[in-house]
Amino acid sequence: MGQYLYEMHQHLQACSACGQAEPIAMVHHLKKAGFAGVVITDHFYHGNTAIRRNQPWEDFVAAYDRTYQLARAEGERLDFDVLFGIEEWVGHGKEVLVYGITPQVLYDHPELREGGLEVLSRVIRQEGGLLFQAHPFRVRDYIPEPWKTLPVELLDGAEICNLHNNDLENARARLWAQENELLPVAGSDDHTCGAERRGIISPHRLRDEAALAALLRSGDYQLYI
Repeated sequence: MGQYLYEMHQHLQACSACGQAEPIAMVHHLKKAGFAGVVITDHFYHGNTAIRRNQPWEDFVAAYDRTYQLARAEGERLDFDVLFGIEEWVGHGKEVLVYGITPQVLYDHPELREGGLEVLSRVIRQEGGLLFQAHPFRVRDYIPEPWKTLPVELLDGAEICNLHNNDLENARARLWAQENELLPVAGSDDHTCGAERRGIISPHRLRDEAALAALLRSGDYQLYI
């Protein structure tokens, strides 16, 4: 049994307005850094998206699908796993990382335009995915009450180590997740193909989104921090 390193929080320029990384360059960068794969988690409809919202839902989702497929094709060429995910804003500066779904789930659920954690949680969970609060306790000007967390009954886990949170914010997130029996992940929240990284270590390759969901539910992984 091996050890396989996965980046769990990656933004790209095409779909995240704050992203600067290009999909093919990102795949090569992480492969060279020793990673086995990545979850692309671009900002989605209610967040800092780079995609025009006032278009048909299918066209909006297709922009995310195209970027994912471009990275995935290069990953297949390099034997590198590229998995789909999103990061969605759910109000009051709070965001959720969604794992274990394919783009088809988004195509099938235009009601996600309604927004809010309750709708998102219901849809994602019924489709077999998981929801993790992104960077809990992060202090930023755009987060009005950084000490407040999302309802744990609508979550499966929490990002307890985010590269861009400070040590105190990450420590608070870790304690909160432990107290509420939430699954933990670590991620780089990368936008630029940065050198320093966080992630998870899997005992096996994750060839698709269902495999990632099964791994997270099992708890059979370590954090790379």
